[in-house]
Amino acid sequence: MQAANVKTELVDWKVLSGQSDSGKSDELMRHVASLFSLTASHCDDEQLATYDTVMQRLADLVCEDTRSFAAQKICHLENAPHNIIRRFAFDAIKVADPVLRNSPVLTDDDLIEVTEANSEDHMVSISTRKSISSVVTDVLVRSGRETVMIKLAANCGADLSEDSQRLLEQAADNDRFLARELANRISDNQRSAPVLSKQASARKHVDLSGVWACIEPMVDEHFYNLSRHSYLARYRFDSSLTKIDKLHMQGFLGNGVLRQFACNDQFADLVCGIAKMTGFPHQIIARMMACLEWDQVLSLFRLQSFSDELVRDVLECGPWMLCLSANQCSAVLKRYRQLSTDEALKIANSWPKTGLILD
Repeated sequence: MQAANVKTELVDWKVLSGQSDSGKSDELMRHVASLFSLTASHCDDEQLATYDTVMQRLADLVCEDTRSFAAQKICHLENAPHNIIRRFAFDAIKVADPVLRNSPVLTDDDLIEVTEANSEDHMVSISTRKSISSVVTDVLVRSGRETVMIKLAANCGADLSEDSQRLLEQAADNDRFLARELANRISDNQRSAPVLSKQASARKHVDLSGVWACIEPMVDEHFYNLSRHSYLARYRFDSSLTKIDKLHMQGFLGNGVLRQFACNDQFADLVCGIAKMTGFPHQIIARMMACLEWDQVLSLFRLQSFSDELVRDVLECGPWMLCLSANQCSAVLKRYRQLSTDEALKIANSWPKTGLILD
């Protein structure tokens, strides 16, 4: 579908101007949202902008049920236009719920703003997201809403800061439901904690920039070209690089953000985030994460102190999600838990001599 077709065949400008009856507006909104859900992965920036403009204009004209339909159609899309997703997030809960629960487009700033401006229902929806950073959970916990705190305690994907954990424990003294969810959370964390001897309490971030400086001369130029890779060519890494640079400057880039990317299958954002943290080019990280040389990539993760939960989510993202079974993911995660920092550093130090396996 070409951008011109979006502008001429898809859009009835009389409907958008409010000159038609409401029934036609509702019908057009449902049609546009359904079409976008099917074609989003192939849209260029101009087409995305057109869809954004059309859906925002229609959102002012259609009924709540139709806005809810549209929100459900586009809530999972990684490249859904931010403006229309954000508009739906502030709408009535019937419209907002699917995007607040699922949309990878919403930023932490968006979620915090919704939390501060809307109802407890909106907060509950946010509290059930597959991954929530501690920046957002801090605001949700401080709201003091009982249902919100119970949902957060029950959500293993919600990162809790020490302050939030303390506030939840204080509230649990007078709330048996919250106390039960906190107890379950602590029990689950203890069961999933790796047995890694003394090195578990001595993890530290290892600077890999010097390692890359030694490897770089050995890397053939064709590895930087992702356009001909059977899987990686589909991603728009340029926009992800811009996003990651902004997060890095704001001081938000860390394991929590990476886990959010992984949970939402935002592979390009995940790759660029890891590249920024390691000092490796994003093209090299992408290739490392598209092949099955496990000790190589797991060593990289260990030296960045990635948590077991983050590695588990990464294994279910991008190319590995397509080629790894549940049993294979478990085996790789077991290997990660057994991999010590010293062993990972030894593997990394061998790369300037042996090179990297990138295909």
